[in-house]
Amino acid sequence: MRIAIGIDTGGTCTDAVLYELGTNRVLGQSKALTTHTDLSQGILAALDGLDPALCQQAESAGLSTTLATNACVEGKFRKTRLLLMGIDRTGVARYGAEYGFTDPDGLRYLPCRTTITGQVLEEPDWDVLRSHAREWFADAECCAVCEIHGMRNGAVLEKQAARIIEEATGLPTVCASQLFSGLSCLERAASAVLNAGLLPVTQEFLSAVATAFRARGIRAPMYIVRSDGRRMGLSYTAEHAVETLLSGPAASALGGWALTGRERAVVVDIGGTTTDIALIEHGEPLLSADGIRVGQWKTQVRGLAAASFALGGDSAVRWTEHGELRVGPGRVRPLCVLASEHPEILPVLRAQVRDVPAHTLPLHEFLTLERKGWRALGLPPEDCALCEALEAAPLSVQQAADALGVDKYQLRTAHLEKQGVLIRAGLTPTDLMHVRGDYTAYNREASILALRFAAASLRLSPEALCARVYSQISREVFCAVLQMLLEHESPRFRKNGLDGGVRELFRLQWEQARDGGSPLLLCGLHTPAALVGIGGPVHLFLPAAAEALGAACVIPACAPTANAVGAAAGRLSVSVCAEIRPHGLNPLDAEAGDFEVLCEGLPPRCFAKLAEASEWAAAQLRELAETRLRAQDAPGEAVFALKEETDESSVYLSTRLTVTASIV
Repeated sequence: MRIAIGIDTGGTCTDAVLYELGTNRVLGQSKALTTHTDLSQGILAALDGLDPALCQQAESAGLSTTLATNACVEGKFRKTRLLLMGIDRTGVARYGAEYGFTDPDGLRYLPCRTTITGQVLEEPDWDVLRSHAREWFADAECCAVCEIHGMRNGAVLEKQAARIIEEATGLPTVCASQLFSGLSCLERAASAVLNAGLLPVTQEFLSAVATAFRARGIRAPMYIVRSDGRRMGLSYTAEHAVETLLSGPAASALGGWALTGRERAVVVDIGGTTTDIALIEHGEPLLSADGIRVGQWKTQVRGLAAASFALGGDSAVRWTEHGELRVGPGRVRPLCVLASEHPEILPVLRAQVRDVPAHTLPLHEFLTLERKGWRALGLPPEDCALCEALEAAPLSVQQAADALGVDKYQLRTAHLEKQGVLIRAGLTPTDLMHVRGDYTAYNREASILALRFAAASLRLSPEALCARVYSQISREVFCAVLQMLLEHESPRFRKNGLDGGVRELFRLQWEQARDGGSPLLLCGLHTPAALVGIGGPVHLFLPAAAEALGAACVIPACAPTANAVGAAAGRLSVSVCAEIRPHGLNPLDAEAGDFEVLCEGLPPRCFAKLAEASEWAAAQLRELAETRLRAQDAPGEAVFALKEETDESSVYLSTRLTVTASIV
């Protein structure tokens, strides 16, 4: 029996499974809370729910995580300062917002001149960088460097700049063109900024898994699911954290397919922090044609055609000052969970609801300390005072304001929450599940008290508020699935997004499904693909969305731990590409040849005949694919597959060769 361990660490829960390779059989599954202060504790708790003897027999361990996704969606990755060379503030102001750079003044600029081929015509003034480095990067936790043509010259200027920054500041610095070779400078820069900011997140996760495995005597080699659904080795992951951006959604798609075998499906994973959606066609997860976008950032990371949005069991249930209900996008700890760990908050919560039964502020919420190393951040005195107070115990909003000697309206904690120093605990869909009896693992009284306060603040009955939140989550899942399908089918929607008119049609179709809608109009956007639901609470929200889409709803038996199944079921493979095209630069030069080969990592080369060009390119790609596969710590014999695509109508345009190397 060939056994693999699968582990998925999300923002809320850590799941573990034992998976039999070849039969797709789940031999055991376990779920535990993710422990953000020490991830290894949550991983150990999940592993301890599995058969220890089988764990020690495992031949491999697949890992996935939504920690990187969550950090981007919530804007909580480490603060990174970008240095751009060869592109100035004007260029960023004009084009930067499309890639996530909404504040041109927040970047640093160093002039230089290079050609499109990478030739350095004028080096940057390195003395300027040396003298200003401490000032430029004073408030950063890490740095990224991008030169406009760095992908053409081996990132020679980027490497020099990185050395100077690291020597002057001691900050870890990432070179964009060593990660990605795409032509778009700002896309490479965005990818590098995310990579730098996510490295600590990913390294903490990998270290925690290694610690847990050592503690339980598990020696299986570990691999992590990357954004395109393939696995990568730990040494590669340690330098390419940005490749884990859609690790969780990719594992969702793999798990949904492995558990159902559906040839076409929309996999919907409703987790604690985010809801992730991926498409399956012909039994394979669909890949995005372009670099993936997460939150505001457009990157050069190849990944699934997937969408992630901030809605889940831990989404904050709040209200505006005008009494409008809001579910998300912010994440808080469920009060039922906090009360289980700190029962001393219950008397405080009871008194709060009794003395102030309703308010425009979320006075039922508590602040908790999340980041142990907060003292190293150089926080201002008032922030340090709050963190010191929270080291003893969680504090309610009112208690925190009193501890700082400020009015509750003047309590400012958003910046500390964004840095991951603090996290709030408040009313969430998970709490409402406890009230309704759909899920009762933690302290139900805290959920009831918080619901009573929120309902009074919204002038609703507790029952009506529960129903509205459940319906709103189902509606948002319905709209997100429909948007995903429309953008997949239509280049126009993919490029421009959906306008208000289309969203109004979504609303009409949802209301039609819920209460019959108009007697004169039927809206009918449907999908023949099944909606495959995974994640703990998916059975509460997906059926209504599937009904509105006229789709089958499939929720497999192991839905709560399907991400871990996907991590275990993944495989090691690498694809590399080359393009052959007519060489028209100098038709009078016979030695140049008629066909030019552009191959990853190699200078262009010309051939007289197409067959010769194809043969050479295929050989180079095979060698490159195996080299990159072995860099992923891949054991065993590699299997190669060659795919050839020719673009021609009335004349020959190009041939694209792709070689994929895999470990079976």
